[in-house]
Amino acid sequence: MSDLYGKLGPQGRALLNNPQSQSQQSYAYSNDPNNHPQDLDFVIDELRNPKPTTTVNKVLGYLYNYVPYIKHERNLGLVIASFLNSPVCFGPTASSPPPAFEENYLIIEVFKLITDKKLEVSQPTLSIKEFYTVIKKELENFVWYNPRANSWKVLSIICGMMLSNPLRNELYVDANYFQYRWFFDDWDEKIKSLFIHCLEFSLSSSHSQDVVYLSVTSLALVYQKDNEHVKKYTKHIGDGFMVGVLMDMIFLSPTVSTLSYQQFFQINPRDNNAGNDANKKILQKPVIKHLNKFSFLLAAYFTQLKYNRQNEDLIVSNLVKIADFNKLVNHMCASSTFNTFTSAKENNSFVQSFWYFMKNLLFSEVIIFQGIFTRFLTGNKSNFIWFNNRDLVIMQRAYRQVALITLPSLYYLNFILLSIGQGGFDNYNFVYYLSVELALSTGDHFQQLALRLFSDYNEINLYPDVLDHNYIMQSKVLFVLGLWENYLQQKPIANEQFANRIYNLVCDLANDAKYSSNDLIEASHSVLLFYFANSNKVDLRDCIEYVNLLISQFPKRLSATQLCIAIETIGKKILSNPQPYPQNSIFINSGDEFFHFLADLCAPIHRGVPIKPSAAASGPTQENPSFASAQPISEIEAHSTLNTLEQDKKLENDIIHENKAKKPKDKVVRDLLPRFKKEYKFENRLAPDTVREAAVLALINLVPYFPVSMFISWVDRIWDLIVKSNVLEANYLTGMLWKVMSDSLDLNRVELAMRWWYETKQLSERNYIDAKM
Repeated sequence: MSDLYGKLGPQGRALLNNPQSQSQQSYAYSNDPNNHPQDLDFVIDELRNPKPTTTVNKVLGYLYNYVPYIKHERNLGLVIASFLNSPVCFGPTASSPPPAFEENYLIIEVFKLITDKKLEVSQPTLSIKEFYTVIKKELENFVWYNPRANSWKVLSIICGMMLSNPLRNELYVDANYFQYRWFFDDWDEKIKSLFIHCLEFSLSSSHSQDVVYLSVTSLALVYQKDNEHVKKYTKHIGDGFMVGVLMDMIFLSPTVSTLSYQQFFQINPRDNNAGNDANKKILQKPVIKHLNKFSFLLAAYFTQLKYNRQNEDLIVSNLVKIADFNKLVNHMCASSTFNTFTSAKENNSFVQSFWYFMKNLLFSEVIIFQGIFTRFLTGNKSNFIWFNNRDLVIMQRAYRQVALITLPSLYYLNFILLSIGQGGFDNYNFVYYLSVELALSTGDHFQQLALRLFSDYNEINLYPDVLDHNYIMQSKVLFVLGLWENYLQQKPIANEQFANRIYNLVCDLANDAKYSSNDLIEASHSVLLFYFANSNKVDLRDCIEYVNLLISQFPKRLSATQLCIAIETIGKKILSNPQPYPQNSIFINSGDEFFHFLADLCAPIHRGVPIKPSAAASGPTQENPSFASAQPISEIEAHSTLNTLEQDKKLENDIIHENKAKKPKDKVVRDLLPRFKKEYKFENRLAPDTVREAAVLALINLVPYFPVSMFISWVDRIWDLIVKSNVLEANYLTGMLWKVMSDSLDLNRVELAMRWWYETKQLSERNYIDAKM
């Protein structure tokens, strides 16, 4: 009674203090033999005849405090019936509409809490079975009385109780299978049937937007994506209607959707309560709180759409809306205090709330995109076998269009992906790579899209001072670099003219004399290497210019491994297809010129200059990193994309494999040379320690690609560089030369190499150092 006294307010307290003034109606609810009003009498009266000051929160507070502890079936039935007729929560007439969706959403949460509480503190006078049975009976009777008017009112109650099923099963079904399993199986079946029946009357344009939103929310929380087909719930409701409502709730509504992220920019981040304000005004909103549930529901509707022109237009129009939404997100965030390279790592509750929201937004959109692409891949699992070739052509055309619209959305949200780290989100990778694959098949359309995303001044300003310091703008450039890297992986490249245009644009971004961002420069190098590896129009002047750029960045910015990867990629391309020169030329062909150019670069390098830890290293233990891909994949996977997609299985401690070389087709079988391996015990380390070691090693890694006619003379030139190094460098480089010769040559070259090693140079472990000294 004392609890009630504190909750009822002035009129309720007066009622308690003067029980004689109560009407006989109040006594009718009481089970007291003396007919004095009890707590529940006042609660029921408040539910049926609320005061002007009674709110939804007050009503739900009464329910939470009393329903779990009711001891008699009749009283429980009276309370539930009174609540269902409460004008505060459900409104009596159209002229007195129910409260807003976000107010009434609390019914779901409170009935989950009520059910949880009852399960945890069940009173012996009203068993769990009776509790569930009474509520189901009251809901059924209420619906059958007037299905059209009453159906939507029970959905949130059913939803709240069903959300307690995991706790119910844990405490009762699992603990006492035979007593509760059949009862709750039957209860679940009947209550779900009632839920589905009520949805048919509730999801209609004849209801207010708030009623429809509440009904869809109940469906989103009840729907089990892995076990149920969504049309089980909305068999007689149009897919277009459901997609439209969900799009409004997730993206478009100014009051309930994710557009509430804009309030982040209105909160003062220096305010001590900024984190709490963001949580209350944004993160606790129903749609945002359950954003993944809404996304799975929308994805389910997209996945099961039939193949016709109307549905294709439905998908495309909504993807355009999502892309426009993401563009707005990107531009607003770019003008905010969150647009910094360190923002996502700040230890500030308000800032962390912002990034938490953004990550959830990215995840939810990927779920939606995945649903759309799954529809394409599975053929809807319905009459797919009846499609003829014409239908399949139409489908492919439609999904190429879908891919071209999806990529801009990923482009605008790339700043979120970069904040959580690339490669850890398999669903994203599925959407990204499938979109890219489909878009690449569109030819000119893909090229135009990538150039537009890169060249649109409203999106990107390539002026170095701007791009180096604008995190969100740089994220968009990195996304386009990833698209171009994918394009240049094609064998053969579809459009050499476009590839050359990519080279000219990206080569500028890789220049650290202009740009200072490690991520930008490294991604640019990755794209350029694919150009040199796969283009059939590679020009020697471009190669020499690029190698000079690499040398200028080593070792300050590039690691030894990166240098070796780059030079080997370019050298392999030129040496495998050298262009002949006239007879009176200094060099025989372009390969000869390139080799001597590299050797001339190595010759003047001072001995013993140590390699400092690379500025590009991403961690304290990674002092000699490889190039990271411009694509959103993990680093290990990125390594495999750099000119190694066709390499043989990796051998342990094999420097050729570590430097991503593709070996010649015919290899020496190691067992043919057992005595060589036993006789020579060179340096165990594989990574170079000095600048000279790294430069000469890059040249040594080209030995497998030397033409047979020049093999000996070129190896002699390398040996001359080794001999002019200091003792430690010579030991290391001789070991690396032996390793390449013994592991990575074909039969023709290995014969020349062994004759040169043993007969010409007469090298052994005992005398090769003395020979150099």
